[in-house]
Amino acid sequence: MGSPNAGRGRVAIVSHGFFPTVGGSERYHLFTARAVAESAEVEVFTSDRNLPPGSPAPPERVALGAVGVHYLPSRKLDAERFVRVGALWRALRRFRPDVLWANHPSPTADVGAIYALLTRRPWVATYHADVSTDRWRNRRYLAWEMWLLRRARWVLVTSDRYRDILVHRGIRSDRIVVAPPGPYIGDGVLPTATNAGTGGRTDAPFLFVGALDAAHGYKRLDLLLEAMAALGRANVTSSLEVIGDGDRRPEFEAQSASLGLTGRVHFLGRLDDAQVAERMAGARALVMPAPDSTEGFGSVAVEAVQYGCPVVVSANVSVGDLLGRAGAAAVFDPARADAMQTVLGRLATDPAWRASLSEGARTIAPSLRWEPRLAAMTAPVRELLTRRNANRSGR
Repeated sequence: MGSPNAGRGRVAIVSHGFFPTVGGSERYHLFTARAVAESAEVEVFTSDRNLPPGSPAPPERVALGAVGVHYLPSRKLDAERFVRVGALWRALRRFRPDVLWANHPSPTADVGAIYALLTRRPWVATYHADVSTDRWRNRRYLAWEMWLLRRARWVLVTSDRYRDILVHRGIRSDRIVVAPPGPYIGDGVLPTATNAGTGGRTDAPFLFVGALDAAHGYKRLDLLLEAMAALGRANVTSSLEVIGDGDRRPEFEAQSASLGLTGRVHFLGRLDDAQVAERMAGARALVMPAPDSTEGFGSVAVEAVQYGCPVVVSANVSVGDLLGRAGAAAVFDPARADAMQTVLGRLATDPAWRASLSEGARTIAPSLRWEPRLAAMTAPVRELLTRRNANRSGR
């Protein structure tokens, strides 16, 4: 596999999601893989579902800069696709990593973790989102995940909330590293928005950004559409722009029409990062309707505040803790049926409150950029590589 960094250690990153699929989890490992590749040989093992539809079967290894990527055969499980066990196991055996970094919760990551345990490789886990416990099998799976995570050398989480959750589930606190991500937009270099500050206009729209597919159903755009319809019934004038695409888009468009939202909800499809930045700068607020912690951190909120855009977010989503304390987010209680509608209504009719939240967003934004966050994210892997090199030189 021939990297010039091979003599400094090999790191295998195992993640069911990766570039060119775009999302918080996928970009997290893209950014961290590139950072680790500055001092080690890094190979990513991921699902072929990350490739665009109709793509030809990739070669055994695709070079993405200094990072090697293996798009392995996958199978569908519920709404997600996961790497086939045999394909992942064989690929890891060929690579022979010194350190393995797995992206949990995911059956793909679980296979990587078992490989590390059985071959006695040090293993780092990122726990990027929680598992819904509404089904019996989900609760069993969550117990299995915690059994695995208790055996990881380090567990990275994106918030204090997730650290507390994992400690409550039996993960040692001295093995948990809290490292929130920075803004992924513009590949880490923020695009300039020409319409900055226009989100305070009376006609500024609310904004939703997210994939509109079955795998991201937990983002609950349907709840936001219902809240928008309720605002209309209360004679509150407001509009919504939806950025994103996927197999459920026709379903959401049909729901919008059935709720009488034609002309007030605009589905914009996929936009490039510069266009997303413009929409954030001109939005009344970014709305994250997900009611529970299945929405992991919510990195799109970190991007929105870079443009002075306030965030509307559930109290169960961890980015709300961070932004709420800074006065940059309106945090609603998802246990109350009308809570999101109430917050949206106030933002639509109280310009002073919106301006206060926008100022909070601008104030916290500089502290949420990549340095030194990327160094904190990759420190556990680099520490294990340093220990590995020291052990080998001492033989």
